[in-house]
Amino acid sequence: MSQPSHKLDPATDRRRYLIHLTCTCAADDDSRRYVVRIQPWTSRLRATTQRHERFFRDEYELVEIVNPLLPSGSDVRDVIGHIECNDGFFYLLHLTAEQAKRLGWHT
Repeated sequence: MSQPSHKLDPATDRRRYLIHLTCTCAADDDSRRYVVRIQPWTSRLRATTQRHERFFRDEYELVEIVNPLLPSGSDVRDVIGHIECNDGFFYLLHLTAEQAKRLGWHT
């Protein structure tokens, strides 16, 4: 039986991915480094779940890459404060293979 995370939406050829946006801050110069962790969505966490990540040069690159993938009316700038907190911010997105690749996913 196939797992829900690997099923494609036949109408759009998209899969669900869990997107975790976080930020790390350098103590010495207060610079921020944004990172996205992407993994196929599953209803249960598994130790074997494959994850990939991508680092962004700055907040502007984060916005440029993530915003086009969000539902209409959503803007990642609205959650920057959450991204910069300890837990980060999560999205559950339906993405094509090409869109997932922009976030660092590779098979």
